[in-house]
Amino acid sequence: MRTMEQQEMSPQGAMLQMITAFWLPQAIHTVAKWRVPDFLKDGPKTSAELARDTQTHEEALHRVLRTLSSVGVFAETEDGRFGLTPLSQTLRSDVPDSLWGYLMLVDSEWFWRAWAQLPHAVKTGQPGFEQAHGQPFFEYLSKHPDDGVVFNKAMTSFSAMSGSEVVPDRYDFSKVKTVVDVAGGQGSFLVHVLSAHPQLRGVLFELPPVIEEARSTIEKSGVAGRCTLLGGSFFESVPSGHDLYMMKMIIHDWADDHAVRILKSCRQAMRNDSKLLLIEQLLPERRLSGVQMFIDLTMMTMFGSKERTAKDFQALFAQAGLELTRTIELVNGYAIIEAQPRE
Repeated sequence: MRTMEQQEMSPQGAMLQMITAFWLPQAIHTVAKWRVPDFLKDGPKTSAELARDTQTHEEALHRVLRTLSSVGVFAETEDGRFGLTPLSQTLRSDVPDSLWGYLMLVDSEWFWRAWAQLPHAVKTGQPGFEQAHGQPFFEYLSKHPDDGVVFNKAMTSFSAMSGSEVVPDRYDFSKVKTVVDVAGGQGSFLVHVLSAHPQLRGVLFELPPVIEEARSTIEKSGVAGRCTLLGGSFFESVPSGHDLYMMKMIIHDWADDHAVRILKSCRQAMRNDSKLLLIEQLLPERRLSGVQMFIDLTMMTMFGSKERTAKDFQALFAQAGLELTRTIELVNGYAIIEAQPRE
């Protein structure tokens, strides 16, 4: 649906606004990179003060700040100072629900190089990332650890958008004794679940190098006595015989054939009474929102994968010997998708 402003524009004006839309995120990325919102947490400051704080050029920074103030990212006071708004609060790097990490990923140079290959992805059906970098996404990250750090921070930041922090409240864990977080990264999600449910014991399952990085997180969490760390590949096998298996935003990284392989590994590890939980974007069959559609394009460009509807998940589950039992809505189009072994 077009906004009133777009309706009053000529087609040329509306299209000009669309094709120059990248200007805004670049300006936002610039102030976030220099952590300007962090320096405003105690109140408004002048551009001169902020330039000293961030060691940037005063006039250049002022011009970016006034531009962003014109669209509500910052608030410019009568005496020429700049302060936070609800929008710029989300860019502080020192708050739990920050989007700072995600912004650092999606506006990074190496990420944008892959987006520039969207025409290639559309023509061939192959990931634009591989065309841009000559290797698959996760192989690239394994060879570029600094970019891997950016990606991991983005995934932590993205949790605020997915609503995964409320999973322990939205899903009934009362009958669960053991839970496996498959490809659980640094373990923050598993720690959150275990902290909310003291009766649970957990297994963090990840690639061996990631497991080594996760040890400090688990040791500082207060749940280390109830958490086992295991290294391995979900394409080969998953720890067997547990009550519940979880994967948070994993399946959407993979095309259907690889997704089925991952789900089959889980199915082989599950008992007949085990459950599988996916926390994923759940697309409606019709009337997708703009954000959902662009996230889907991101998955196509980066991984050659996609976001999925309930019918899509049903099809994947069927190939892996599973069946979809229910979905539980979270926020922003995300959901808990529950499956169990087929009889």
